[in-house]
Amino acid sequence: PPSNKIRAFTQSIGEGHHQENWKRKTNVTGTGATHVRSFHCRMATEGLEYLDRQINEWLDSHPDYEVKLVTTTVGEWSGKVKEPNLIVQIWV
Repeated sequence: PPSNKIRAFTQSIGEGHHQENWKRKTNVTGTGATHVRSFHCRMATEGLEYLDRQINEWLDSHPDYEVKLVTTTVGEWSGKVKEPNLIVQIWV
């Protein structure tokens, strides 16, 4: 039978771009970010709560990562509908 063409996209911690594929090691010297991890959420209270939880769980699951820089921006996210999203990038 043909495969289902409908795909669900999630922003869970272990999917898509996980750290086991990183070739460069992270450093904990206080200087020099080697990797970036991006998160995003809708501009709503529930979205921000979800984003906080997701970032904290990611950091808790990687205690050897040292956050070097955090950037934020607001942009239009394309999905079923286009809506403003908060985009957070954490450089480790």
